[in-house]
Amino acid sequence: MFYPTEKVTMKCSVDDESNKWGYEWFKNGDLLEEDENISFSGNTLSISSAKAGHSGQYTCRGKHLTRTSVTTTETEAVQLHIQDIKPKPTITKNEWFKFFYTEERVQLKCNMTGVGWEYHLYKDLKLRITNPELTIDAVSLNDAGDYYCKAQRGDFSVDSETLQVRVQKPPEPQIRSEWTEAFPGEKVSLECVIQGVPENWNYMWFKNSSKIFSSGDTNTTGNTLILSVKSSHYGAYMCQAELQGRNVTTAKSTPHLITVHGSQPTILLQQDPSHPAIYTGEQVKLTCSIQEKTSKWQYFWQKDSQQVNTDNNPIYTIQNATCSQQGNYTCQVRRGETTYTKSTILTIREPPKPNLSIESQWHMFYQTEKVTLKCSVDEESNKWGYEWFKNGGLVKRDENISFSGNTLSISSAKASHSGQYTCRGKHLTRTSVTTRETGAVQLHIQDKKPKPTITKHEWFEFFYTEERVHLKCNMTGVGWEYKWYKDLNLWIANPELTINAVSLNDAGDYYCKAQRGDFSVDSETLQVRVQKPPEPQIQSNWTEAFPGEKVSLQCVIQGVPENWNYMWFKNSSKIFSSGETNITGNTLILSVKSSHDGAYMCQAELQGRNVMTTKSTPHLITVHGSQPTILLQQDPSHPEIYTGEQVKLTCSIQEKTSKWQYFWQKDSQQVNTDNNPIYTIQNATCSQQGNYTCQVRRGEMTYTKSTILTIREPPKPNLSIESEWYMFYQTEKVTLKCSVDEESNKWGYEWFKNGGLVKRDENISFSGNTLSISSAKASHSGQYTCRGKHLTRTSVTTRETEAVQLHIQDKKPKPTITKHEWFEFFYTEERVHLKCNMTGVGWEYKWYKDLNFRITNPELTINAVSLTDAGDYYCKAQRGNFSVDSETLQVRVQTRPPAFLRMETELSDIMTGDVTLRCNVSDGRQWNYTWFMNGQELNGSSDVLKVTGNEETIKSEFKCKGINTKRPLYSALSDGSIANNIIFKRKILLAISGSLVCCIVILIIGCIVLKITRKPGVKETAPEDLLFSMTDSKNQTISPMKEYMDNRPTELEECQEKAELILDHASAVHEDGVIKDEDAPASVANGLTSFKGLCE
Repeated sequence: MFYPTEKVTMKCSVDDESNKWGYEWFKNGDLLEEDENISFSGNTLSISSAKAGHSGQYTCRGKHLTRTSVTTTETEAVQLHIQDIKPKPTITKNEWFKFFYTEERVQLKCNMTGVGWEYHLYKDLKLRITNPELTIDAVSLNDAGDYYCKAQRGDFSVDSETLQVRVQKPPEPQIRSEWTEAFPGEKVSLECVIQGVPENWNYMWFKNSSKIFSSGDTNTTGNTLILSVKSSHYGAYMCQAELQGRNVTTAKSTPHLITVHGSQPTILLQQDPSHPAIYTGEQVKLTCSIQEKTSKWQYFWQKDSQQVNTDNNPIYTIQNATCSQQGNYTCQVRRGETTYTKSTILTIREPPKPNLSIESQWHMFYQTEKVTLKCSVDEESNKWGYEWFKNGGLVKRDENISFSGNTLSISSAKASHSGQYTCRGKHLTRTSVTTRETGAVQLHIQDKKPKPTITKHEWFEFFYTEERVHLKCNMTGVGWEYKWYKDLNLWIANPELTINAVSLNDAGDYYCKAQRGDFSVDSETLQVRVQKPPEPQIQSNWTEAFPGEKVSLQCVIQGVPENWNYMWFKNSSKIFSSGETNITGNTLILSVKSSHDGAYMCQAELQGRNVMTTKSTPHLITVHGSQPTILLQQDPSHPEIYTGEQVKLTCSIQEKTSKWQYFWQKDSQQVNTDNNPIYTIQNATCSQQGNYTCQVRRGEMTYTKSTILTIREPPKPNLSIESEWYMFYQTEKVTLKCSVDEESNKWGYEWFKNGGLVKRDENISFSGNTLSISSAKASHSGQYTCRGKHLTRTSVTTRETEAVQLHIQDKKPKPTITKHEWFEFFYTEERVHLKCNMTGVGWEYKWYKDLNFRITNPELTINAVSLTDAGDYYCKAQRGNFSVDSETLQVRVQTRPPAFLRMETELSDIMTGDVTLRCNVSDGRQWNYTWFMNGQELNGSSDVLKVTGNEETIKSEFKCKGINTKRPLYSALSDGSIANNIIFKRKILLAISGSLVCCIVILIIGCIVLKITRKPGVKETAPEDLLFSMTDSKNQTISPMKEYMDNRPTELEECQEKAELILDHASAVHEDGVIKDEDAPASVANGLTSFKGLCE
């Protein structure tokens, strides 16, 4: 019985000649064949992986390996049963626990139905033992893990379910008790506990390693030990447990120490805080404790022998002390029926009273003044802090209020700081202790901040240098100190400021400061402005004049409203009014004479203040000659002005003069009335050229100056296409040229297409007078014009040229190839003639074969084409940078049909020494032939050439070729042949042939003689030799010779014919002169024939 995937092997054997038998296998009567699971080897059938479908009746029979028709009868059937389900081994556990304790015994056994099994036990996937049973006599923690067993037979194995073996150390017991100390006579209870283990345990107790047994003062019940304490019970206690029924004993517990004290506890009574006197309002705690390490005591408190608590608390707390709570406090401690006491005295009193004062000589303050209040406690003053109150509310620190020690400081007083201020002390270390508040102090802050006032003595908006300045500072109230500041810098500490002779350095912003303590207040700023006496200036449009004109000069002091008295000077001499000189107020009027040429100055004196100005800057009056010098200029100054240009005519007077009027005339006609020294023509026309005159006038005086203005049209440009052709293709380069013949180097150019300005882009560029289209497109077609634009005279442009039509073809052309006498195939040496054609002019043509350049020419001619000339041809048409390729044309070349030359040998040729040559072209057509000897053509057109054998011909080379009337008109030339070698070989052949003929003749004669001379009636058995095959004596067959001799005489004739055939077979000649055997009978070898063959 087998299980799925097991390997099954069956053996069939025949004992008799076992090595000569093969075997056939059957299942349920059907022949078995090999598949993926079933295989045959010799006399065995193997099932590599059994399945339920392999179950059945199996038989076999022998089949003889050499005597293939022999088979044995089938064997008896063998039943093969494959289980449907794969089995699992089971594990038998002997005395099993969820957890094993170390040193216990573990025993497992593996079981599997059936026979032949080998068992392997594994722990955590590693082989432990090969045995059905596993026994661990003293299990350890290392033995814990997942166990399973494997049952195996052959290559088949199956695993059991996994069994988890869990191992742990025996638990450690713990002693649980609140008792760690006791006094004699008390009862102490200890409990031995094993946590988390539900088993039943027996418990043992030990003191200082000695086992304890129950006695009068020691009692053990279950896991509990009870002691009636004596001094001898002092020591370390341990317990140990033994598991019922499993022989497992735990380790001993951690020792639990029991301390036995003396006869009574030592009581400690402490006060917190420990001050000799407690202030009212403070919290105080009385703490009662026992010096020995002990527990479970009850605590009770009495004040003056009266019970004050019942809550068993070792601490008695007074939250808010009052004077009535002072007295004698007693602590009572109890445990069981024993009571002990300890007492202390508690003193409580009121805190001391503080004092409040204002720290200053005055009691009315202004805003921003500093105010300081002081609060003090005389008793232990260094141990108190302070709290401040205003109108009953707590004062807090802010940007203006600060506290330092026993002072409150207001750094910058405000009206809101006014009010009733009080303070109280707050103990620095006993934080709950505060004094009562002081009596209130009234603080008053003025609403408005005062300002000092400045008294000015004889004040002016501006002081002139050397005048006197006198100021005084005033402030209401007492205790003020005054300081004067100029431009924020301290000047003097005095109520008054006097400057006897003011200077420019004294000018500035002045104010005074009134100060008391840290408080100060500034007056308004007073600006003292100081300046030098003003410098008068002479105002006049006149700097020059001609005699007879009236010149007016005015002395002006700008920006000063005061009243001034004026004086005039010429060349430092004071001027007084006279006939040609008149002074009125601040004005001097001159009726000009040549003597008035010179420098004039004025000076002023301030009325009522004794202030004198300096003299003004000199004002020069130049007196000219009798009339002005007129200058007339043209801009631009070109001899000719182009139409469209702007031109300016400027009229000026060479002398430094002014106040002239300007008028312009063209050809004596007035052209302007706007008194402008410049006459401008914005857009010149030819009609505006002429004689222009400038008139200058001042008063009643008039002067003129004239010039000729020439205006003409700009020159005309020319436009051309820079190429021999006018029709272009796409991607071709196009160049247009625009030129102005007159001063050509001074002109730039503008280009237009269909009336619109042409702009530079990726294809269009400009260089000098050319427009270049690098890669033409159909969109570039159109009417092109240009015009010149002067490079320096930028407003000058010529007229546009006549339009030039530029046409760009839409489609890219292709050159065409003209073929002259074209064939699908050319024969070698034929002529190939091609021509490349392209519409338009200016083209250069290049020929390419298989993409390789061949020739630059419109035509391609190959006079004698060869096989190397076969390929793909195309031509390239190119003009400038533009090129275009034709379609590809395939030229195919094949060799001409070959001509074969061979030499034929006739009997007469052998005798005479002549040579017969035959030429043949084997392509199935009729050919005429041409013969050549040493390269020279011979007469005749036959395929056969007879050559007379002489010294000249036998050394000559002969060739031939076929001639035809249709293509190909001639064949290829044959290979050459020289007759000399052939004739030499013929002589050798002739000698051999002669020898053979002689042998044959001698043989015939011998046969005749033998026939005549042989005796009849005598029968002899002649031995066989090379020439005759005798008759078998047993068969009594006549000999060949006798049979021959008895035949008719005609057989001799047949022998002669065969001899002639031998000669014919011996004459074979190759075209190149080498002897070549033709097809001959098997009896012919190298020109020799056996005698036997001749006579048969």
